[in-house]
Order: sequence, then structure tokens, then C-alpha cells
Amino acid sequence: MVVRLACALAVFFNSFAFAKPVTIAVAANFKHTLELLAADFQRQTPQFNYRISSSSTGILYNQITHGAPFDLFFSADDVRPKQLLAAKLAKQEMAYAVGQLVFWAPSYVDVNGQKVTHRALWDNWQQMYAYANPKLAPYGFAAQQLAEQKDGDTKVVVANNVSQVFQFVSTGNIAAGFVARSIQTDFEGSYWLVPQGLHDGVVQHVALLSDQAQAIEFYKYLLSINAQTIITENGYLLPKT
Repeated sequence: MVVRLACALAVFFNSFAFAKPVTIAVAANFKHTLELLAADFQRQTPQFNYRISSSSTGILYNQITHGAPFDLFFSADDVRPKQLLAAKLAKQEMAYAVGQLVFWAPSYVDVNGQKVTHRALWDNWQQMYAYANPKLAPYGFAAQQLAEQKDGDTKVVVANNVSQVFQFVSTGNIAAGFVARSIQTDFEGSYWLVPQGLHDGVVQHVALLSDQAQAIEFYKYLLSINAQTIITENGYLLPKT
């Protein structure tokens, strides 16, 4: 009897050890925060096994609609998860974070040699800058709205996603760009944290795409105090309930 019980327990625990990982698609801006959330959940639930794929929201959405086998989709907008739910490609969806847009120019200083951390940085900007592809990335769409309100014909470099914009600016290849606050919560040099009311809000939704048990548990975990603390500590606001 003892031998049978031991064998049964071994099979039980091995089923977790070799369980198919939860496959998670995440918009580029949220990748780092998602990694922190997954690690925290794994500390609470050691059998949690996952695999993360990151790209722009539009690219991931296209992959999902063409049959990519993801269990969860962390979008940078609310539109795509709602479309997946309407098309019966998602089981549930909900808001998990509100993104904050930042115009960042790390090397810029004013006439007094001081960094600028207010709207004048953007209002007076006349050099080339970058933002993410507005057709694929909600942060890019928000940045484009600001660009359309600004007079002038300053050259714009369109990147694949906000992570690529950050790379362009941080390496000095481009002097400035619109990035997500979550990518670097403590910005060096000059920057402007764009008020939410100046563009369509970047309200980010997650879609539960499968009935995988661990995916469901992780989806529920996002509403926990632990999860919401990690989200806010990494440059996001919480959605209004």
C-alpha cells in the first residue's frame, strides 16, 4: 500500500514538473513587469511553468488570430482583447494596467545647462525623434496623436515597438523619442511625463485564451495585492474599477 501511494505521488508531482508550460504573449512595454509577476507567482506556486513571447500588440494579435497557441495575451490596448472575446477566441478579458507615455531626450539641456522635465521639452523640440508604429503599438498611436497636434515638419522615425524606441534613444542613435514609463521608471536627463488627458489612454487589457488550469490561476493572480504592487512599482497606473 505504501509503495502504491509513493508511486501515485511521484506521478502526481511529475505531472506538474513536465506540464505543458503556460504560453504568454506580451506587448513589448510590459515584458519586464510580466517577468517579475511570473516569478512572484512561481514563488507562491512552484509548479507554475511558463514561456513568454514578446512583440508589438498588433503583431501578437495577428499571430493569435492565425492560430498561434497562446494561453494568455497581455495587450497594450483594450481593443484587441475585446475583439478576441467577440470572436470567441478568448474566454475572458480584463484591464490590468494603464500605461504612461514619456517623451525622453536624455542629452537635452536648456540655455542654462539644466535638464527639462515639463511640457516645454516637447513644445520646443525641433530635432528628429522616434515613436512606435501607431498601427501596431498603442503607445505609438498615442504619440502620433501628440505629433499631429504639433506644428512643423520634424522628421519622425517609426520603430516596431516602444522597446526599440528606447534602444534608439538610449544608444544615442536618435536624440529623443516617446517611450513607456515602465521601460525605465527613473529617466536620466530631460523627459516629459505626458498627462493622460492629452491622448487616448493606454489602458492595457489581458485576454485569457485557453482553459489551461495554470493560465487561469495566473489570470486570477493579477488582481492580487502582490501583483498590483508590482505593476504600480514598475511605472503603471491601476485601471479604474
